[in-house]
Amino acid sequence: MSTRLTVRTNSFKIERITENKRYYQYDVSFDPEIKQAGRRIEIFERLQNHTEPTLFTPKVIYDGDAIAYSSVMLAFGQSYTFEVNMSDRGPSKRRLAVTLKRVDSSVIDFSDLRQFLEGRLKQQTPKVIVAINLLQLIVRQGPNLKYPNNIRSFFTKDAGKVALGGGLEAWKGFYQSVRPTHGQLLINVDVTCGVLYQEGRLIDVALALLGQSHVRALKLAESSPDFRKLKSFFKGVFIGFSHMKGRKKKIQQFIPDAGYYKFQKGSDGPDISVQEYYRETYNIHLQYPDIIGVGFTAKGQVTVIPAELCIVLPNQRYVRKLPQECTKKMVEFSSERPQARMEAILKGLSGSGPNTALDYKSSPYVQEAGLQISAAPSMIDGQVLKTPGMAYGQSSNLVMPRNGGWNVLNQRFHQPRGINAWAVVDYSLNKARGRSNTERFVKMLVDCCGQLGMSISLTQVYKVGGQNVAKDLLDAGREASQQTPPDLILVVLPSSAAEIRLAVKQFGDVHTGISTQCVREDKIAKANNQYCNNVAMKINAKLGGVNAVPRSSVLDKLKESPFMIMGVDVGHPAPGAVDQPSVASLVFSFDVDATRYEALTCIQRPRLEIIEDLGSMVKNAVSLFGNRNRTPPQRLILFRDGLSEGEYAQAATKEIQAIKDALEALWKERSVNRPKPHLTYIVVGKRHHVRFFPKSQNEADKSGNCPAGFVADKGIGNPMAQDFYLQSHGGLLGTSRPSHYIILEDENFGRRLDILQNLSFCLCHSYARATRSVSIPAPVYYADIVCARANFHFDPRLHYDDSAMSSISGGHTFDFEKWQGGYKGKHPSLAWKMHFM
Repeated sequence: MSTRLTVRTNSFKIERITENKRYYQYDVSFDPEIKQAGRRIEIFERLQNHTEPTLFTPKVIYDGDAIAYSSVMLAFGQSYTFEVNMSDRGPSKRRLAVTLKRVDSSVIDFSDLRQFLEGRLKQQTPKVIVAINLLQLIVRQGPNLKYPNNIRSFFTKDAGKVALGGGLEAWKGFYQSVRPTHGQLLINVDVTCGVLYQEGRLIDVALALLGQSHVRALKLAESSPDFRKLKSFFKGVFIGFSHMKGRKKKIQQFIPDAGYYKFQKGSDGPDISVQEYYRETYNIHLQYPDIIGVGFTAKGQVTVIPAELCIVLPNQRYVRKLPQECTKKMVEFSSERPQARMEAILKGLSGSGPNTALDYKSSPYVQEAGLQISAAPSMIDGQVLKTPGMAYGQSSNLVMPRNGGWNVLNQRFHQPRGINAWAVVDYSLNKARGRSNTERFVKMLVDCCGQLGMSISLTQVYKVGGQNVAKDLLDAGREASQQTPPDLILVVLPSSAAEIRLAVKQFGDVHTGISTQCVREDKIAKANNQYCNNVAMKINAKLGGVNAVPRSSVLDKLKESPFMIMGVDVGHPAPGAVDQPSVASLVFSFDVDATRYEALTCIQRPRLEIIEDLGSMVKNAVSLFGNRNRTPPQRLILFRDGLSEGEYAQAATKEIQAIKDALEALWKERSVNRPKPHLTYIVVGKRHHVRFFPKSQNEADKSGNCPAGFVADKGIGNPMAQDFYLQSHGGLLGTSRPSHYIILEDENFGRRLDILQNLSFCLCHSYARATRSVSIPAPVYYADIVCARANFHFDPRLHYDDSAMSSISGGHTFDFEKWQGGYKGKHPSLAWKMHFM
């Protein structure tokens, strides 16, 4: 039976909005056009505070793009164009014009929103959506004008910061979002973290990026990898200059030997070097004329400024993929136990301590709207679901998880697989101790596999890796098994070896169909039973075995007729990439326990959220399931990852229809005379900021989080959809994030939330890599892994996901045929094996 539990959330009720409050909408345009949102905001603020401060009282709310809202009708008629001077030093030569034009039909009030919250309006009408968006702006406007932000979140040093290395630092901040729920409006407030460029001398930041300490490391040729690294890292970063106070420019390019760069002085003057120019013009004697400088091109002319005179300006967000070497520090910095997280939120809201960023009482925009926001976090009622038992071996005794985890000690895999012929290829950098460490680890691994029920040969080929990875593995495999491919090749990698791992996985997953398992030399050097058990779980699953099976009444009921569970995701290239594809994945169960999954993939246009070929992928999956099991599934349960809250309604509607159309076509092609499968379509959301906080330590697990299995479906849900939040995993580090489940189609369970909650919780226990329940159902996790492994399937010459730096703002176009031709699916020998484990 489930247990009831009342918890706090990081949501705060909007208790009052001024009655009959109205806002007028204005279109905003700039001449010349301004492309950067930050610059537009800067100009608009200059307009309000310096150009026309009397007219813009009370302050107008600007969205940073093309819309402004005023609580009074501005006194200039239908439209007006303002001249804005951004300089404090008198008239500027550069003309900047801002035009505001009133939108006649857009007088905004909150009456429709009130009716929607009270249930008198059943749909989110355009007026409701506009009112919610306006409230978002009202709440966020104050801090977003003061601090670096990404619209929804802002970041401040007052909340804490840490150097990540590599020219980057992390700042803490706050996320804010106005959310309508059943009968009320809430503001979801959370602690968050952002990554910013380190401010200071360009030389210092560049050296930090390269991991160097001496300026001579910046004496670089254009062909140098470090030069290219600097170019991609700093492109678009704003810098100031020690000899020109108040000026700032965006980095376009770097110039080697900047002090010796020569240009023509004046229209008909002699050639002069940068070093000579600065000595004559500014009386500056360059200390490092032979290092890089920054180049700016305007009207065909290149201006070069030495790096030693450049300063990286503060408050600039880093929006690209975080370098791997920074990840550990970022995780440590961003992790906060529940109690500390809630205290930080409450301090921010009350304005106590050094951080007053979230003090709504001091925001002129919040006060002008007449918003009254509760200082107390909302309380909601939920329950802790019954934990499924885990079946191992052929025993009828179940292993019962505690705090979301369990132990495999003295257990045997539910369906163990054997390894007869196998090889070890060792790429350890520590040649002196590498072989002895590897041999010790292999012996431990063989012992652990045996204890878990896997029959594994003690005899294996050992080979030291060379320069040609594919040849190394092929030779080792042939030596291990002359007639047939080996069952497994175990590969020992250095601590950092992305290129070797890529070659290993392309060899196994794409070219030969041989199962490969990679381990790192630093891990195996201190390997223990737990580590070896974890490796054994991966190996058994990718060879077609089953480690354990969760047992629950919901799953038992589902087994009464053939069913198939699917996990679906779409993975995108690095932020900013425009000429690399997104990869969609679908995994589907094909056994009665929903523990074994097959994977399908396809590529599509970049950053497209809807999966264009989902219908054909589901059609293929159902066909493969039917062929293997000699009967088609009668029930399809699809868990969809990768959709944000603003996308799922439209995208899911198209995908659901595509699936139904595909099933209709398949049934016609096969002349099937039985009913088509019933479909349940559930979006699983992870990118949200809802958190749960136990009222007391007695109701928490040892990490301070809610117990694994806590579910809430009232008080914070979406009023437009049936949904619930499930915290399926035990707390480890920081505050646990529940997953958000939105049911958009359910032809199987009559929209009974109790069944869907228990099924989802059960599937969180079937993740084959772990002896813990995970935060999302296993098929969703698997689909995510398959997307993340996409680079293994592209031709290496295409350089898929090489930080995607070459494709940022470079005018590239997407060539689908090129990427389609360079993408290879998995080898046929890996069918019905979970090779992605």
